[in-house]
Amino acid sequence: MALLAISVFLTYYFHAILMLGTVFSHFFYIPIILTALWWEKRSILVAILLGGLVVISSLFYRPELLTLNDYGRALMFVVIAFVVASLSEQLKGREQEVKRQRDLVQRYLDVAGVLFVAIGTDHTIRLVNRHGCEMLGYREEELLGKDWFDTVVPGAFREARRQTFNEAIARKNTLPEQREHPVVTRSGDELILAWQDTVLTGDDGGPIGIIGSGADITDRIRAEEEQREAHDEANLYLDIMTHDINNANAVALGYADLLEATLDGGEQEMIRKLRNGVGRSIEIIQNVTTIRRLHSHETATKPVDLDAVIRTEIAHHPGARIAYRGKPVRVMADDLLSEVFANLIGNSIKFGDPGVEITVRIEEQDGEMLVSIEDTGVGVPDTVKPILFTRFARGTSSRSGKGLGLYITRTLIERYGGRVWVDDRVPGRPECGAAFRFTLLQSGSRQKPPAPPAPPPACRMITARP
Repeated sequence: MALLAISVFLTYYFHAILMLGTVFSHFFYIPIILTALWWEKRSILVAILLGGLVVISSLFYRPELLTLNDYGRALMFVVIAFVVASLSEQLKGREQEVKRQRDLVQRYLDVAGVLFVAIGTDHTIRLVNRHGCEMLGYREEELLGKDWFDTVVPGAFREARRQTFNEAIARKNTLPEQREHPVVTRSGDELILAWQDTVLTGDDGGPIGIIGSGADITDRIRAEEEQREAHDEANLYLDIMTHDINNANAVALGYADLLEATLDGGEQEMIRKLRNGVGRSIEIIQNVTTIRRLHSHETATKPVDLDAVIRTEIAHHPGARIAYRGKPVRVMADDLLSEVFANLIGNSIKFGDPGVEITVRIEEQDGEMLVSIEDTGVGVPDTVKPILFTRFARGTSSRSGKGLGLYITRTLIERYGGRVWVDDRVPGRPECGAAFRFTLLQSGSRQKPPAPPAPPPACRMITARP
């Protein structure tokens, strides 16, 4: 309105006072352009008003000065108003579309259950979602424009994180994997976020910032730490208990040996039962220790001398009748492979007759080693075979154990990428003894999916040797 009032005054002053009509109308472009930017198409009315003002004032004050040029200027006012108003509408339409898209993205980010933040190349926060504001304890306007590192990154990590950010911007590529990043809230609490980010690029391909997302995993990390501490404490108690029980067993065996040497008859039988009971206690402790080692961590397999492991285990049973003809061969296993042979050979001796004969065979087939431990004992009934290697599964004889040894055996073999099963030593005749078989990957071969069990080798006579 002020500009229009000035325009009226200039029209009167130039026409009535100065008797001129060629210069002042150039001023009229200012209100025409401004109203076109503000009011868009309605600015044409202002252009018509000012154009008419020029023509009418010329007719009223100096009709002899009215020329075609005056009509042309009036028409130009309308054209300028129309063009500028059209451009203004397009610009505002694009701005509204950009704003709509931005609001839509903001709504998407607000409903996300993690922190989303866009950080410019100058380290300032350009965008943050509602959950991020709630997590950090700030209002959105308190974060926008602030330096991300100075505001939410703990001081001990600030410079390192800033340097990592600058390096990512320089190479236009962020680390793809998820990391754990600490942040500090407005109240001073420190949170641990599972962080992942990516570089944002502009139309020219240059980096304009980084957008990152972070999920609060503080409670999970603390729970894991508490669980780890509880696990370590439980292991400490278990180590103490295992150590003390082993010491007590050693003392009991020592006294049993002394008593056995001084007693005879039925008393010696009682001592042997005592020794068997202590032996069971030692076996339980050994099984518990092995299971702890199995579940404490995943040990990577390595080449192991299978022949040496077998011969070492056979040497632990000097009174047993065990036949073995092997050859040096390396398989993929670890230090617990000896437990497999200790369990299987030990079972054959424990549950067989006093004269039980055991044969250990190894055979190469398709990058695997097939190991068979056959005995002439009581065998395994067909009804027991499917569950024999499950946890706490027991045989049908009175001397059956707790089932942990075979469960450990299966767990170890599967850990090495093999498979284990039990056959009849003589096909179709379980009473003639059992044949425990398992496969191991040879060193340098790749793991392959389990295949059906290989058919048992032909039965042959065993030449026992002490």
